This record gives sequence, structure tokens and C-alpha cells, in this order.
Amino acid sequence: MTSYPDAVAGYPAAVQNAGPVRRPGTLVAAVVVAVLSALASVVDGVLYLAGGRDLARDLAAKAIASVLGGSADSVKESGNSLLDASVAEVQSTLQARAGVALAFGALLLFIGLAMLGGAVWSRVLGTLAALLNAGIALRIATDVEGGTSAICGVAWLAAVTALVVIVLMWLPANNRYAKARKAARR
Repeated sequence: MTSYPDAVAGYPAAVQNAGPVRRPGTLVAAVVVAVLSALASVVDGVLYLAGGRDLARDLAAKAIASVLGGSADSVKESGNSLLDASVAEVQSTLQARAGVALAFGALLLFIGLAMLGGAVWSRVLGTLAALLNAGIALRIATDVEGGTSAICGVAWLAAVTALVVIVLMWLPANNRYAKARKAARR
């Protein structure tokens, strides 16, 4: 109990009378980097979908050529039923990767924007979404045969920025901001 009638218990008077609470730059940076990471994952998904059948045909031809001992071009030219079945299977796998990258990218985008308030729940969910996004991006980036250099490069960008988001959102200034906003609402 304090002697001031409008004081909130547990918070010093300097915090209570500080005026409007300003959003720290570290929180804004975390949101911007989260959006960048999410957009990179979405771009990866779109690149997988846009490459589609051509990318699947190239990958299937390389795989068949490595087993049969010929060249990928000769396998493509022969156009046998094994190639067609392999293309369908590879295309299904690439579409699944695209769907996962799009879903986790969208999840991080929405949660990243929710982090602007600085609430602990949004930062916890942001951490989980960033970890999922980084994991998927690392899987895509380290797949030697599963994508083009553009897909791998964007995936590395998504992975690195997702990890940077985790660090930025838990900096002390963000914790102080969340506490000050909570105190201002009381």
C-alpha cells in the first residue's frame, strides 16, 4: 500500500508517472526481421510451386541417371514411364515442401505482427514460430538435390533471420516495455 491514491502497488513512482510508453527500437527491429523471415519462407514456397514440373523433371532425371549410369539429358530424351512416375513423385514432394514453407511463413508473419504490443504471449509464440520457420528453412537450404540456388539462398535468408528474431525479441528493453504497458493499463 502506498500513500499515493493513484499509485499501482509494486511499481516505482518513476515508472507510473513516466507518461506514454514508447515502443523500443529492439522490438520494432524484431518485428521487421520476423516479417522479412516470413516473407522469405513464402517466397521459397512460391519458388517451389513456380518451378513445378520442370524442376521435378530435372531432379527425377538426375536420380534415374545416377542409378542407371547414363546422363540426365539422355534420360529426359527417352521419356520412359519410369521418368514419368518419378516426376510425379518428386513433384508431390516439392509441393508438400512448398505448402509447409508457405504455412510456417504465414504463421510467423501473423505472430510477428502481433509482437508489436510486446506481450509475453506473443513473444513466446513468436519464438516457437521462428524456430519452426528456421527448421523448415534449414531443411530446404541443406537439400543438395532438392532445389535451385535461388531456393537455397532464400532458405538460408529465412533461417538466419528467424534465429535473429529470437534473439531480438527477448532483449531487456522489450521486457521493460511489456511491463510498462501492463502497468499503464492498470
